[in-house]
Amino acid sequence: MKLNIGCGNDKRAGYVNIDVRSEVNPDMIIDVEKELLSRFQDNSCDEIICIDFIEHLSFNRVEDFLKDCHRILKRGGKLIVQVPDIELHCKNILEGKYNWKELSYWIYGAQNHEYNYHKSGFTRSELVKLLTKLGFKVIKIERVNTNTYCEAIKEK
Repeated sequence: MKLNIGCGNDKRAGYVNIDVRSEVNPDMIIDVEKELLSRFQDNSCDEIICIDFIEHLSFNRVEDFLKDCHRILKRGGKLIVQVPDIELHCKNILEGKYNWKELSYWIYGAQNHEYNYHKSGFTRSELVKLLTKLGFKVIKIERVNTNTYCEAIKEK
């Protein structure tokens, strides 16, 4: 089983596409911030994709969510995370490259519906530390455009 969490309109073949919003017609409607991944059994998943998703979780729930990802992944299973590159955005802010609206967009989200607000931010080093602490091995982390893209596997 493969999960695409917070899929929005990016539904992928071969994945269970999950979103909180019914209007995007996901395979499963789950408010992950509230119930995490409680519907899934331990060691039941081969891959989890979280593209442009975890920054929408409260910083009080991110670690719980990633722990739950670890719980449901099989050993050797892959977690793919993409988040805004907060280091790049902070640099651009300090260098005056953003007007107030661009600054607000990158830090606080598009705010075009009730779930599209940023509640968490990550640097590459902090994301690696967090995933490592939770039992993942980061195998790739890089800047892609204005985002941080990370692949990690469940080691134990």
